[in-house]
Amino acid sequence: MFYLTFHKWTVDRSEGMKLLDTHLAWMRDQQRTGTIIAAGPTPDRELGIILLRHMPREEVDAVFSTDPFVKAGFREYDVLAWDAHHVLGIGGFDTKTVMAMVEADELTDG
Repeated sequence: MFYLTFHKWTVDRSEGMKLLDTHLAWMRDQQRTGTIIAAGPTPDRELGIILLRHMPREEVDAVFSTDPFVKAGFREYDVLAWDAHHVLGIGGFDTKTVMAMVEADELTDG
């Protein structure tokens, strides 16, 4: 399972910006290890969106427990599990293949 996470400020954004360099260094490290696939803010900078690689749900909280924004209490996040079947043109593009992918996911989740 992949995960989309949505990060909201719990403090005034200007307060949180004190940790921006530390957060960005953390993000770079997470991307280098392949944990974070893509990330960025909404245009108004009020919400951060992060796409995490395939992992068990418990690992999501472990990852974000090390995020400087979350550790300092400047941000909280919501997690949306995403059963991605199509990435950059790779994946199942017919019913038989998609159904086989779903069945495989169900076998490994149980």
